[in-house]
Amino acid sequence: MRHTAHVRRRPAVIAAYFASVLALLTACTGADPSGTTATSPTADPNSSSSGGGIIIPTGDVTTLTTAADTTGPAMWLDLPPAVDMGVISSGCGAVDILFVVDNSKSMGEYQMALAAAFPQFVDAMVANLPEDVSLHVGLTTTDFSCTNVGDPCCPDGCPVGNTLCTIGSNNEEIELLKSFYHPPADGDNGVNGGQGKLFEFEGQSYFASNTSDDPAALKQWFTGAAIAAGEQGSSLEMPVAAAGFAASAIHAGNDGFIRDTDAILLIVFLTNDPDASLESVASYRDMVLAAKQNCPECVLTAGLLKPCVPAENQRLWQFMKAFGDEPIWSDIEKKTDYAKVVGQSLATTLTEACMNIPIG
Repeated sequence: MRHTAHVRRRPAVIAAYFASVLALLTACTGADPSGTTATSPTADPNSSSSGGGIIIPTGDVTTLTTAADTTGPAMWLDLPPAVDMGVISSGCGAVDILFVVDNSKSMGEYQMALAAAFPQFVDAMVANLPEDVSLHVGLTTTDFSCTNVGDPCCPDGCPVGNTLCTIGSNNEEIELLKSFYHPPADGDNGVNGGQGKLFEFEGQSYFASNTSDDPAALKQWFTGAAIAAGEQGSSLEMPVAAAGFAASAIHAGNDGFIRDTDAILLIVFLTNDPDASLESVASYRDMVLAAKQNCPECVLTAGLLKPCVPAENQRLWQFMKAFGDEPIWSDIEKKTDYAKVVGQSLATTLTEACMNIPIG
């Protein structure tokens, strides 16, 4: 199976950026850890290879779709129409990057791989973005189960299992999940990075920098933060809820992280389990769009995920697609490709989007 790294096809595509990256990034073949046999909705139909690779298109492409784009558990099919991208002209004064990092047990190796890839992402981003673009980089975790600091957060042995890469697919499971979902409206549990709060590391809830600055400090802060997120969170991961509440005004500590005007918001997911968020995808999407009222078309999404997430049109995939064109994604198990996916293709797409958003 071959996975495609999708670019956001805006009217004025800057081809020079795509010429600077590889047309094909070789990836090793890996079994689908979910045990499913569904194929990616963006698989190349002309390939007979069972191996995988990230394809960086060098020009305008037509996204291939299958029934996986419209099927899935009925409770997840709750999205409003996608944002109308419209015709946009150039302008980008700021870039805000939110990493939603799974902090459940067994995530350490993936957090390490993301941390190792991040410096190359920064280098590619700084090299391609205009000078003097303001940068905000932060992360939140997928944990909504802790009720107080130090309380057990269901790190393992939770009563709801991850079956065939889905969770919460029947009423019984949903009722059980409710007892492990503590949104910020129920009160701040004080857990660092929980409930969509930005993860504080070395006294900073996010790192503010500029494309004209020496990127060394940003690299050091994020690589440390990504690893410090740890593996103590719940095994009932809720990345969609985390992204929504990270953008919400409910967390005073997140104030100032997301800029509304002249700014791109990039949301990157790192998770190896199905999403267990309980509210509608549309409600979480609306939280993000409320923070981007002056530029709803300025939201990009990407992820390092299990292949069954897009193949089965899961809740997380629906959220990632809710802001426009196809997200960039790759198999989370292919850790050797993180630098290519995050460091090259994602930075290139971010740059293209930044150069084509409206000014003011």
